[in-house]
Amino acid sequence: MLQRFNNYQTYTFEQETLLAGAFRKVDLEIRRIRATIHEKQGFWLFKTHVYSKETLSNQLHHGKILKILDNINALAIMWNRHGVLTPDTIKFLKLKHDEIHSQLEKLQDEIQGRDPTWWEEVGGVFKAFVNFIRENTPQFAIGFLMEVTRYSALRPFISLFLFNPKLSSDEVQLLETARESYIDVTVRLTDEASCCSDLTRR
Repeated sequence: MLQRFNNYQTYTFEQETLLAGAFRKVDLEIRRIRATIHEKQGFWLFKTHVYSKETLSNQLHHGKILKILDNINALAIMWNRHGVLTPDTIKFLKLKHDEIHSQLEKLQDEIQGRDPTWWEEVGGVFKAFVNFIRENTPQFAIGFLMEVTRYSALRPFISLFLFNPKLSSDEVQLLETARESYIDVTVRLTDEASCCSDLTRR
């Protein structure tokens, strides 16, 4: 009887020690994800979040956390199959699973409730507007974007469309050329006009 009790205590201690280490890894991953929710990149008004809501949600439900929990459950099944899974370990497992489930729900709410940056909000509206125009009058949409490249302050908006799958490769190349070399083209035209003017005077 005493030997059985000692074995029970030993199994429980070893199992909970091993599980506690695994659950600590889950806690660390949750903290890491929480720290990246509001991480931004860019400058001044043109800041965007480094990770989209979809990416963060996938990390919660399909990333490292899920793999760790799968390994924990596999351990519990193996111990139970060998008849060494103790009732205390089962209680510990249930407690930690409930805690993690609660943390994940709160973190998911925090992710979904995250406010967009000014650039994401304005850029999203602008992008939706141009996509709407393009779907109805594609040629006008490209013409509209070409006009946007005239204004240096608005050129960052063009970058929103360069990786849009709705644009053909020719359209992307056209926008890239307009974005990068519009001023240069103007300068060359101005230089040529000046040159012609000088020749005329001579």
